[in-house]
Amino acid sequence: MKIFDLDGPFQHYGTIVFDVLVLNIVWLLLTVFSAGILSGPALTGLYAGMYAGVVSGKGYPFKQFFKRFKKRFLTSLLVGLFTMFFVVVSLFNIFLIWTNQFGSVYILPFYLFIFIEISFISTYAFPLLAHSDLKFLDIIKNSFLLANKHLPWTVLASLFNTVAVIIIILISLGAVELFVFMFFGMGIITWLNSTIITKKILTQYDHFISVE
Repeated sequence: MKIFDLDGPFQHYGTIVFDVLVLNIVWLLLTVFSAGILSGPALTGLYAGMYAGVVSGKGYPFKQFFKRFKKRFLTSLLVGLFTMFFVVVSLFNIFLIWTNQFGSVYILPFYLFIFIEISFISTYAFPLLAHSDLKFLDIIKNSFLLANKHLPWTVLASLFNTVAVIIIILISLGAVELFVFMFFGMGIITWLNSTIITKKILTQYDHFISVE
């Protein structure tokens, strides 16, 4: 097999790089031009497309992206706003307590717990949205249960998401040199989490999840 054959490694890995980059850019455009409002539906589409085109290699990434984006739009929007609200509120209160502007240091573990659990829930919620037709409350409930049942994998996947959140916060605070991350970073993180969460875990629950 020659390296530049149509079924050779150059073509294979080149296709992966292209899919990751373009899917990431589609997610970025939808998120930025909606001021973050469509970040939930866009992330659902990103997980669906990434699994179909890159992780399993058995589907059409862009077709799956827009199929799940449209089909799960409202539920993804609600989940995205739900997780965004609790992450912002918990982080804001952690900051105020840490800087002695609000409350007692003794309630700091409470807000840390909320932040960690919401991070865990969001780690599973969007892969679930990409591969199931569960309703809003079922998404939140099953995300919570799966996250705590598979805790070691959850912690690893959540670390990737935390890195993304930190970089996005730094960019918003003026670290423009990190903006290049926005063009490929979320795609890579979604690729990793699709391998960990979708392939390793969600495929065990095919009685209510359809991994395409």
